[in-house]
Amino acid sequence: MRKFFLLIIVMILLTSCYPSNQVLYGKMIDMYSEDENYISLCGVIIAYSDNIATIECEELKSYLSYQGDSCDYYIYSSRKLDLNIGDTINFVTIPYHFYNGHRLPIVEVVVNGNTLLSFDEGKTNLINWVNTNFSK
Repeated sequence: MRKFFLLIIVMILLTSCYPSNQVLYGKMIDMYSEDENYISLCGVIIAYSDNIATIECEELKSYLSYQGDSCDYYIYSSRKLDLNIGDTINFVTIPYHFYNGHRLPIVEVVVNGNTLLSFDEGKTNLINWVNTNFSK
């Protein structure tokens, strides 16, 4: 009987460690709504498929010390962008991981001076994704 109560207490403590969707939703909206949380980086695409890109970008390490030379990103565009392996891109992201498959969000993409995804469109798409998946 004591083991049962101990197990119940442990389960309650463990489940209280994880934020609810509403708490997570609020944190995501707070983070993604503020323009000053976004950073501009430059990198080379080393893999790309279905708006998921792996980009080699040493600059990111100054924001996320545990990050390696490359990082996975999700590009918040409503269409597939014309990007290729080897392209050097300028992009805007937030150096913080939430529930997005451990991929950082990209909300702006510029290649050779051409804007393929504007900041306003990408940020709107990202916030819409949060609202769709976490606001319940």
